[in-house]
Parts: sequence; structure tokens; C-alpha cells
Amino acid sequence: MRKLVILLKKEFLQIFRDKFMLRVLLLLPIVQLLVLPLAADNDMKNFRMAVIDRDGTQFSRRLITKLQAGGYFTLVRSAAAWAEAERMIECGEVDLIVEVPDRFERNLVMGDGAEVAVHVSAINGLSAGVAAGYVNSIAGEFQAELAAERLVPLGSATGDGGTVRVETVVQEWYNPRFDYKTVIVPGILALLITIAGLSMTALNSVKEKERGTIEQLNVTPMSRTRYMLAKMIPFFVIGLVQFTIGLVIARLVYDLPLLGGLGVLYGIVALYLVGVLCLGFVIANFSDTQVQAIFPTFFIMTLLILMSGLFTPVESMPVWAQRINVLNPVAHVIASLKMVLVKGSSMADLLVHWVALGVFAAVMGWVSVATFRKLRA
Repeated sequence: MRKLVILLKKEFLQIFRDKFMLRVLLLLPIVQLLVLPLAADNDMKNFRMAVIDRDGTQFSRRLITKLQAGGYFTLVRSAAAWAEAERMIECGEVDLIVEVPDRFERNLVMGDGAEVAVHVSAINGLSAGVAAGYVNSIAGEFQAELAAERLVPLGSATGDGGTVRVETVVQEWYNPRFDYKTVIVPGILALLITIAGLSMTALNSVKEKERGTIEQLNVTPMSRTRYMLAKMIPFFVIGLVQFTIGLVIARLVYDLPLLGGLGVLYGIVALYLVGVLCLGFVIANFSDTQVQAIFPTFFIMTLLILMSGLFTPVESMPVWAQRINVLNPVAHVIASLKMVLVKGSSMADLLVHWVALGVFAAVMGWVSVATFRKLRA
């Protein structure tokens, strides 16, 4: 333990002596949070949908089939009760709930009209409005088909000679004003700790090779695990400080909600940081100079961020990209931050993300130790 403390003291002194690095680490959260939230959203497809069919008739099943046919909605599950569907949207398994009321077919046949309730998770901002628009459009097409096939009476429900109406009543959850800053800012917070954890760890570790001080460390009686901890712990602390600064700015400047627990929030960030720091160390193990380390760092960071759903919705990506994205730790931490901050999700709600980030941290930790052969175990 004493050896680790001595190494940590050396690393912190080295970081604070580098005035440029210190300025970058402290100013980066402020600049990015004030600039990057200006990004725009894109069109979406493949909304995950849960259905509560309280009618169970030919008309209700036909409407549900039509919602799936356009490629905009994917039926995840037909829920038997409201509590089951609500749990699915809270855990992030679905993006919206379509609730077909009892006597749906009877009311249409009798000429009374019917309402279909649509509960949309607005945690993805403007995409929730797109989903609601799709449902309204498809409901209108369904209504026209029934009229054309003369399955419903004409005129009696509308009073103006039109067909019987199939109306949708939409409720936007979590972000009812479709404030896009509420969507983008949690992603920017994840971006901050990704840059700090990945690039700074890789460059700082390679610097030992460039200066030749790695040879001095080789002859010291310490294990490679202790050396790696000494290298990563300072940037782990700095990453948490950066996240805290960004969180305060997001709260004060953008009025970002904080509905979940801080313990869950910092727990998921800490787990993610461990994996990212180990990944940075893996890059350093295969690089001899800082210039060499920059290229794989930039490539990996760009790839992970672009596929994370931060700027381009994951639902609009090809199916193969969505499947690969299951392995993307940035996607998991962004989804977790949104769920905790905007939805108030608990630790149990984040089970899938805990497992994914835990596996990522464990694998990267093992690879970083296995590939670092400068020091004896």
C-alpha cells in the first residue's frame, strides 16, 4: 500500500506540473457543454412498441398489424396489464405504449368513433414527436381503409359527412416539452469522461516511454498491477471531477432534471471510467510515442461516439449496426445517464447497462494487464 501511495503522489505531481494538461482537463467540460448541445436530431425508425389490446377483436389486431407494417414500429411485447407495460417503458425496453380500449371495434361499427391512447417516452426529445406523428398518420390510414371497405358507417360520428374517426390521444413522458437540450446534455457529460479517461490515460502512459523513465520503473520492486493503478487512479479522480463540473453546469445553465439518485449516477459513471481507463492503457501498451497513441485513440473514440446515439439515433441505423452497438460502452453509459437524470430510474432498471459496462471493464482490465509486459508481475 505504501508503494502505491508513493506512486500516486508522483503521478499527481506530474499532472499538476503540466499546466497545459491541467487547463484542458478543467476547461474542457465548460467549453463542450456550452457548444455541443447545439447539435440537431434526425429522423427515426424502428420504435420499440408495447401494446395493450383491451379489445382483442379483428379491428384492434388489424390496427396493431398496420402499425408494424410500415417499418416505423417494432412490437416488443403485448402486455396483459398496464403495470407490465409501464415497467417496460421505465426500464427502457420500449419507446412507446399503444393502448387499444375496450369496445374499440363495437364503437367503430356503431358509428361512435374510438380513441387509441399512445404513451410516448420523450426521453429522446424530438423523436417522441416523430413517433406520435407516425401513429396519427397510420391511424388515419386505418380509418380510411375501414371506410373504403364499408366496414364502418359513414357520417354519423363526424357530423360532416366524413368517416368514423379513429383518434389518438398522445401523452409524452419524461420530456413533455421536447426540449432537445434535455436529450443532448447527458450525452455530452458521457463524452467528457470518455475523452478524459481514454486519451489522457493513453498519452500520459506513453510519455513514460518517451522520457525513458519507464526503465527506472522497471527496476523498482513493484508489480505491473500496482503501476497501472498508480497511472489510472489520478485520471479516475479527474474524470469524476470533470463529470461533477459538467453536471453542475448542466443543472444551472440548461436546467437539466436530476430525478434519480446521485449514488446510482456516480456508480454507473465510475464503472464506465474503469473500463475506459483500462482501454486507454491498452492503447498505450501498443504505442511507443504519443503520436502513435493519438491515432488509435482518435479512431476508437470517434467510432464509439458516432455509434452511441449521441448525434444520430440508434433506431435509424442499419440492423447490423444496432446489433454491434450492444457492445458499445458509450451507448450504455449515455442511455444510463438519460434514464437516471431524466426518468429517475433505479439501479434495478439499469441492470442491462450494469452488466454490459461491468463486462467491458473486466475485459479491458484483463487485456491491459496481459499486454503490459514491461514490469514483472
